[in-house]
Amino acid sequence: MTQPAKNNPVLLAGVFVLVVAFVLGIGQLSRPRVVTGHALAGSRPATSPSTEPSTPIRPRAVYRLADHPFLVKPVSLPQVTCAMPPFGVQDAQLAAYYAAGVECLDAAWGPLLTAANLPFDKPVLDASPELKDGPCGAAPESDHAVAYYCGRNRTIYMPTARLRDNGGGDAPATHLATLAHEYGHHVQALTGLLRAADLKITDAGEKTPAGLEMSRRIELQANCFAGMFLMSAAGRGSVTASLARQAQEDFQFAIEEKPENNAHGSAKNQAQWAAAGFKANSTDACNTFAAPAPQVG
Repeated sequence: MTQPAKNNPVLLAGVFVLVVAFVLGIGQLSRPRVVTGHALAGSRPATSPSTEPSTPIRPRAVYRLADHPFLVKPVSLPQVTCAMPPFGVQDAQLAAYYAAGVECLDAAWGPLLTAANLPFDKPVLDASPELKDGPCGAAPESDHAVAYYCGRNRTIYMPTARLRDNGGGDAPATHLATLAHEYGHHVQALTGLLRAADLKITDAGEKTPAGLEMSRRIELQANCFAGMFLMSAAGRGSVTASLARQAQEDFQFAIEEKPENNAHGSAKNQAQWAAAGFKANSTDACNTFAAPAPQVG
């Protein structure tokens, strides 16, 4: 039997080739793989998590009532300067007055809601001479309301003819108070308070004692929010201190409703909630949902 040659040149060459191939193969496997494209959001080194900025929480409405963050964490409106045109009772003059008022209300409430991480959108203003039907149903009769707010299309309806003839007449304070009240409903819609209250009314029934009480809590809070705005604008620009005070006091002249239809509250309570917002200029002063029943009667 013959022994294999230990130093066979062919065999040595083959082994050498295999070794080289193996080494090269290891080199290819250990070489970093180059990937083209853009870095994906969220991909970061495990050792430096703080280098990635946190994603801000998107502003959204909160569907709660007495424990709503907007009411339990008090915030106040900043001072605003309103540039209102000269007051007049013609349709075009009233429409211009309301439009300027809404701009000033936007300037007051917008930053406050944004700072509270709540959504903010400007409302639509309908200042047509006559009150129109809308997504919220038929327009209320003149003996029930001179203006109203519809949350479904975020619109404030300020009919100039009705407000002139059955509402504020030639008193600018009354028109300003009405506008600030309706804008208060817009604030409720943006924050989620209006939707949360409407669900309670639907469950209880609109004309039931519980449903009417919830309606009063909504309306009286809108008065309080109106008072906050009047204080924030008082003594600057077109809203003099006297005009703001007159507008705040105007709520005491509300028409009393029969007990079976009392959806707005007594004139006394309407005045008290407007005064509470005017004096405190703080959202926690407007928590009608935590108030005892007699205060919202």
